[in-house]
Parts: sequence; structure tokens; C-alpha cells
Amino acid sequence: MQDAIAVQSLKSDIALLRQNIWPPLELANVEGLPIYYGTKQQVADYYQQWTGLIERAQDLFQPFMQDEVLDVIHLPSHLNLPLFFFHVDRIRINKTRAKESKTFRGLASLMEKCGQFEPEQVLAMKQWLDSDDTAALVAHREFIDLRTYIFQHGQSEYTRTRFYVNGLVLSTEQHFELVDARDKPRKQRNDSYSDPLADNTTWKVFGKYR
Repeated sequence: MQDAIAVQSLKSDIALLRQNIWPPLELANVEGLPIYYGTKQQVADYYQQWTGLIERAQDLFQPFMQDEVLDVIHLPSHLNLPLFFFHVDRIRINKTRAKESKTFRGLASLMEKCGQFEPEQVLAMKQWLDSDDTAALVAHREFIDLRTYIFQHGQSEYTRTRFYVNGLVLSTEQHFELVDARDKPRKQRNDSYSDPLADNTTWKVFGKYR
């Protein structure tokens, strides 16, 4: 119970600080996105304002962290803390065609989640479910997924992250490079499903066997 109160208090304090100092006006911004970047000193000055809240979050969610050289601050997204990355050489922003996929065993739950379909499509889905004990329905919804790939100095691996909810703050190296590939969505992988039983322009529903 005490932890729950502490988390709620922390969230309130984070929301208040965000109202006052987010977005960080002194940092450069990637147009149209909550991504901000600056020199080590600029970001250190901004980060200093968040330090107290980040340390409280770490005490609650990462109590056994060692005192290591700080390269990234990554805490649960529901706290709504900005994501801080340090020593950043390069970032790449990609748009990828992606697909949300949900499996259903009954029509009522599918229509509650996916909305209405034409009567003949509802009948086709019902007939599919009734055709076999292992029959199920899988619903797909396409969307454009936006991610960043962050390359940090001295690291052989990149970090891929979503950033829409919390926002990103990057402390950049001298030769920082920003690659914005939003105008070239990457191709979606081939879909193993074809011939939908139903389609309401948002969701396509296919039959499958469990």
C-alpha cells in the first residue's frame, strides 16, 4: 500500500514538472516529434531538474541498480518521465508498416473490440467458428509504427525505442547525426493470411485453426 501511495505521489510530481518545463525550449527539436537534443552541458542542465524525480523512481522500480556510468534512463513508461539517452552519436527515425493482431474464440468479444461488420460477414465468421472445435478468428489492423534507433558512443548495439508517450531527450556527441527516414516507410513483411472473412475498413478478420 505504501508503494502504491509513493508511486501516485511520484506521478503527480512528474505531471507538475512536465507542465512547467516540458517541452525543453532550450534544446533543438525534431520537427513534429517529441524528440529533443543538445550538447552535453545543455542536456546536463535540463536533466538536473529531473534528477530528484528520477532518483525517486529508481528507488521504487530499480532499487538494486549499481552506480554505473549513466548512458540511458529508462523507467516504466506509465510514470511519464522523459527518456534520457547520453553519449548519442546518431539516431535514425523510421516509419514501419505494422499490424496489430488479436485472436478471438467468439463473435461477441470480436465485435466489442473491432466494431460492426456487414450481416453477411458476421454470418461467414459464425459459420467458420461453428465449423470446427479448433476454429478461431484473427483480426488484423494495419498502422504506421514510428520508432527511433539510437546509437551511443562506444556501444556496438543500438537501442530501438518508441517515444510518443514520454518523449526523448538526447545528450549528443560532437559529430551527432540525425537520420530522418519518415518519408520512406519500410515495407511490411508478407502476410501469411489472405482472403478475409470480414473487413470493416479498419479490421480484417481471417479464419484460423488453433
